[in-house]
Amino acid sequence: MIEIRPLAEDWSVLLERASACAPYLRRLISRDLDALELGSMGDLEDAYDPWIRRWTGALAALETTDTAMPTLRAFKREGHLLIALQDLAGCASGQMLTTRLSAMADLAVETALRLAAQKTALATNGLTILALGKHGAQELNYSSDIDLVAIYDPHRFDGGDRDPSDAASRIIRDLITMFENVTGDGYVFRTDFRLRPDPSSTPLAVSTEMAELYYESVGQNWERMVYIKARPCAGDIAVGDAFLATLEPFVWRRHLDYWAISDVHAIKRMINAKVGDPDLGNVAADLKLGPGGIREIEFFAQTQQVILGGRDSTLRDPTTCGALVRLADAGVIDWPVSRALTEAYWILRGVEHRVQMLNDAQTHSLPRSDDERDKVAQLCGYASRAALEADLVDLRQTVHAHYQDLFSEEARQTARAIEGNLVFTGVDIDPASIKTLERMGFSAPDRVIATVQSWHRGGVPATRSDRGRQLLTAVLPGLLDTMSNSGEPDAAFANFATFFEGLSAGVQLLSMLVAEDAFADDLVATLALAPRLARTLSRKPACLEALIDGGEVERFTLPQGTDFETAMDKARRYHKEASLLVGHKLLHGRLTAREAGAAWTGLADATVVEMAKAAERETERRFGPAPGVWQVVAMGKLGGEELTAGSDLDLMVLFDPKVSGGEAQTWFSRFTQRLISALSAPTAEGLLYEIDMRLRPSGGAGPVAVSLAAFERYQRDEAWTWEHMALTRIRPITGDFGLAKQIMERALSAIVSRAQNPAILADIADMHARLGRDKPAKGFWDFKRAPGGLVDIEFVVQAALLTSGDAGLVTGNTSAAIGRLSKAGIFAPRIAETLNAALVYQQALQQVVRLALGDIGPDHVFSAGLENRLYRAVGQGDFAALKTRLSQLRADVTEIFQQKIPIKTTEPPL
Repeated sequence: MIEIRPLAEDWSVLLERASACAPYLRRLISRDLDALELGSMGDLEDAYDPWIRRWTGALAALETTDTAMPTLRAFKREGHLLIALQDLAGCASGQMLTTRLSAMADLAVETALRLAAQKTALATNGLTILALGKHGAQELNYSSDIDLVAIYDPHRFDGGDRDPSDAASRIIRDLITMFENVTGDGYVFRTDFRLRPDPSSTPLAVSTEMAELYYESVGQNWERMVYIKARPCAGDIAVGDAFLATLEPFVWRRHLDYWAISDVHAIKRMINAKVGDPDLGNVAADLKLGPGGIREIEFFAQTQQVILGGRDSTLRDPTTCGALVRLADAGVIDWPVSRALTEAYWILRGVEHRVQMLNDAQTHSLPRSDDERDKVAQLCGYASRAALEADLVDLRQTVHAHYQDLFSEEARQTARAIEGNLVFTGVDIDPASIKTLERMGFSAPDRVIATVQSWHRGGVPATRSDRGRQLLTAVLPGLLDTMSNSGEPDAAFANFATFFEGLSAGVQLLSMLVAEDAFADDLVATLALAPRLARTLSRKPACLEALIDGGEVERFTLPQGTDFETAMDKARRYHKEASLLVGHKLLHGRLTAREAGAAWTGLADATVVEMAKAAERETERRFGPAPGVWQVVAMGKLGGEELTAGSDLDLMVLFDPKVSGGEAQTWFSRFTQRLISALSAPTAEGLLYEIDMRLRPSGGAGPVAVSLAAFERYQRDEAWTWEHMALTRIRPITGDFGLAKQIMERALSAIVSRAQNPAILADIADMHARLGRDKPAKGFWDFKRAPGGLVDIEFVVQAALLTSGDAGLVTGNTSAAIGRLSKAGIFAPRIAETLNAALVYQQALQQVVRLALGDIGPDHVFSAGLENRLYRAVGQGDFAALKTRLSQLRADVTEIFQQKIPIKTTEPPL
């Protein structure tokens, strides 16, 4: 076992060796030794008590901050030299030394607080300083900063002419200046006030009321652990004691549910690396944060205190080693473990102090240089650094073994182990966690940590409850691991953040993520690829249940008698869930693009059917029975059963009246308006579809509902060629079956009659040119309008249907139409094969892009993960091969287009 030995037994030898090994001590000996009035080793052992009494009187006599600046620095230097010499001479225990360092800090803080208040003509009544961390536990290390929180009672603290918060914060700023400004006399203590409630948005001093509200509402388990060690060290001690008493129910909970315990376990897992971390053998190890270090011993004790201390008050000891004794007394841990960890704690603290004595640096790591490690070994009483290093490795392995044994069963149940630190607690950004996230592929790990810290502070609705924060802690390491494995960790995290921060509540989602490992992986992968889905899911998290089930969604039907408003809401809930399931399967390759198009079409059909029924019932309720029969027909992509994610619906409502006159027109127009509202009006449940009815006769200028006679007359006598092209995709959806049959007969008759028009190809060419002028392609990824894209294929197919004069060939589905035209000999096999290949290829890409991103700009750059999904969707080996194949298919389609529609026009080409 490692043993720290006295540096020397002779006074002059002690000074000589201390000066030779530690430049900081050499400076102190040269400057401040005489003030200590020490002439021998005998004087050293009992020197502290008279020294601190002398300085207590001297500091109490100070009257201004100006005189305090040099005086406090002299006090700190003398104290540092005295305590270092006592430590190196072995004439004081580790506990005694850290208690003395803490008492020095208390006296300095009390002095500075008093003088800062006097400077602004105020008193410290009602204002207290709480010491936290090692300072609070009276375990301060040699060159530590001090963790402080300033609290004021607004009913007792008088801010004078200022707001109490402003006045108290001004006092604290002056205290910080007195302590931290580096002058020719050095500095006093580095101070850290960031452990106060929500430090990013609160002043330096916070009221007791605000602090109590914060800890009651969004206090975290790591803050509970912080306050185990809290005590008032300066100012109005009674206010500090009273405040800490109010926090007892927060710190010491009598009843912990499963999730609170799981949260504490998760914090434990994130503090250090898994078993076998190579840092255990590092000769320049971090004695505090590294495996087998001081933090593991502290956490070993505090973890069990925070879980068990609410029910057993005997465990509430603020000191690390005191807690280890209490835990052994209570039978929570074995006495040999308690003794081993206590011994290791003080040895590690002793080595840590000697590292800090070299240069008064706030470091906890053994130096990297062999020469400096030689000096640390000498200060520890070792003949060689190799012997010290070997003993430290053995010691740290012992500590780490005990640490790993803590909650070993729970650790074995952990789904995955993350190699390296992942610490999101506290206010500091942990450097080791930065390295872990960088190794996992995150390009801006500091932003990831800052974002997660804000979530843990209740910065989003999903984490404003204890359970939400606890569940987040439990599930986060696995989520980050999945993001790393997605190949797009930055995109995955950004999209998850968009999703998570948009949730109105998070317990249900986080519970599902904890309970369903596969679902967590699936969700992260989905969000990594599809920011559009991230936004959708954040607005409708209940839809996530569909992903867990992963099955088919039953066809949408409404119970008879459902009122109109209820029908609208139910349709939207159904649509969100069903659409998400289709999109999710498409994104993960469980549906082909053609299957997804058919699924989205089926979803739209079912919705239109039920909403039409609801619109009919509502219209009949208000205006009486329908004066005839009606039919809703699909056009465009809906008619061709080729919908994509987010497609609008091209619809037309036709009716056949029983009576003449305007009564039927009025009733069916009202019915149509209600159908449009049922399908497109926003409700509390969101939106369904954008509805486009411009393909009806006379477009936007005509009535919204069209009689069969008017439809027939228009298509026969007035329709343009482009309208008959659109008519090839007509498909009845719901309504009167007999009327549907008549509509199709009239539509096919009009399409066949167009073949007699000698200008048909010229019309189509002009229409194509006009589209190119008015709606040009948005770049290479415009699958619809790019040369050789989907529009060109549709033009070629629809031109062939119109010129064939054969009603039996007409179908709205482009691929099916190509097959019929090929079978009829109108398309040669090579042409049919090329057109169909280009159609399927571009539809597959369009389906995935629309789902993942929605509309994109001309210069869009896909993430690597989405590139991978795209080239797999079309059976290519990589993204470059995809682009090459797409370019060739488009060139082939363009060549076919020019063959089939060769008419010269004055319009500019596409």
